[in-house]
Amino acid sequence: MVIIKLILKSEPSTGVNCFGAVTLHLVNLDIGPVSWRINLRNVTIIGSKGFIGSNLASYLETVGFEVWCPERGTLEIFERNLGVVVFCAGYGRCDLDPMKVLVSNASYLSEVLEKTTFSRLIYLSSTRVYMGTNNSKEDSDILTLTKDSRRLFNLTKLVAEELCSLSSKDVVVVRPSNVYGLALDSPLYLPSIVRNAVRERHVDMYVSKAYEKDYVSVDDVSRLIRQMILKNKLDYRIYNIASGENVSAADIAAVLEKGSGCNVDWHDNVTDDSFPVTSIDRICQEFDFKPRRVMDDLPKMIAEYSKEICEEEKVC
Repeated sequence: MVIIKLILKSEPSTGVNCFGAVTLHLVNLDIGPVSWRINLRNVTIIGSKGFIGSNLASYLETVGFEVWCPERGTLEIFERNLGVVVFCAGYGRCDLDPMKVLVSNASYLSEVLEKTTFSRLIYLSSTRVYMGTNNSKEDSDILTLTKDSRRLFNLTKLVAEELCSLSSKDVVVVRPSNVYGLALDSPLYLPSIVRNAVRERHVDMYVSKAYEKDYVSVDDVSRLIRQMILKNKLDYRIYNIASGENVSAADIAAVLEKGSGCNVDWHDNVTDDSFPVTSIDRICQEFDFKPRRVMDDLPKMIAEYSKEICEEEKVC
């Protein structure tokens, strides 16, 4: 005789009913109890080697998700159910390899949308699409600037967003702002200049002191994506993920100088991009989002970088 008991473990405070973990307890009168766990929270991360993708994979595994990080080009993604897909792949060096920008940001996504099986797909775009505009709400009109040297990046992101919008599947677009976090080898702007401040004691600034933009913690990005994975039905198909405030280069430089003792060299003849303050109304209302502040985290980043570099180079 076999008795099967199903225990459905729901996520608190997310309105989730269909995701979770099912534990099966089998009691056999001859051999005693046997149990195993079936994890229904399967996530596939495309672009898991990048800064955001790798942090997201680590976070989701920590909180109990079954995470698959396929190698680029593997045919297995077309042969299995991917669960929830988080598409983190992307490339922004338009001057270096424009074809890679197209493939990474849009072409590969079109294959995934058309040829794979998934329950939901979350595509990571960028708040850079708001550059030069006065409105950053998700449903506002978008401009492309002819003098923008990286307009191909924006255009390919917008093409990808349109593919998501026209899909009949459960697809959502998120637009993160400038993501920061502790990553010694990250090519992203803020980690790079913090690394230079700590390691080289020198930072070159190729923007004006008044240049400002939004910065969002990779931890906030990961937590919000987790909530989007778990919620049965999302209210919208596009979300900004940002802190909701712009921070100037001068303010960042002041913290770097104070925390690391570095010298900041401001270069002339720079052209600043212009970004509106990013609207975060949707994520605040739907997910009760309370963002971290980069000005609070910068001193901690400097301290952590110093510790990591000290351990790495064994020079303290």
